[in-house]
Amino acid sequence: MAIDLSNVYCIVGLGNPGARYHSTRHNIGFIVIDKLAEFFKIESFEFEDNYLYAVSQYKEKQVVLLKPLTYMNASGLAVREFYDKYDIEAGNMLIVYDDVNLDFGVLRLRPSGTDGGQNGIKSVIYEMGTDEIPRLRIGIRHKEEFQKIENDPDYSLADYVLSEFGDNELKYLDKVADSAGSAIVSFIDDGIAEAMNKFNKDHLLPVQ
Repeated sequence: MAIDLSNVYCIVGLGNPGARYHSTRHNIGFIVIDKLAEFFKIESFEFEDNYLYAVSQYKEKQVVLLKPLTYMNASGLAVREFYDKYDIEAGNMLIVYDDVNLDFGVLRLRPSGTDGGQNGIKSVIYEMGTDEIPRLRIGIRHKEEFQKIENDPDYSLADYVLSEFGDNELKYLDKVADSAGSAIVSFIDDGIAEAMNKFNKDHLLPVQ
């Protein structure tokens, strides 16, 4: 399907490509994109040099789902490549990514802001030359487990975000992805402010 530049929204999920990273905490952006693909009845993605993408007609709008293939730390290259090719409104882009500073399942929508130490959005901000880019942060921190590893002298934040979700978290991962998908649809339907009012709440799950 061709992209109609007059009314298009681009939802970018950040993650790392490849089976090795498929079920890791750092890949929750990809997990949400796959959940949205189900909602929009998308069966396959197209391949470009630095990303996979799919286009769906939604009401009077078009929605592009995009997964960078550049690995997390260079996510901005794919986002910039798409942005330059189609010249869409930056305010119609939404970057979806994990946040280890938020408890598992907590959602935070924002219209702009700093990278907060997350290298994927850091790359996006650098490549786009602005932090005025809407984003959805999804909490991936299991409080008790995270506190344990923080006390380990060999503690590595990179190891934690690249670890797989625990069995108890996996029970709720689908629910988290559904909630994130609903927040994204609200962003498309109603704008960032209304979506923030609806979804920026501490919906803590039993795994906390």
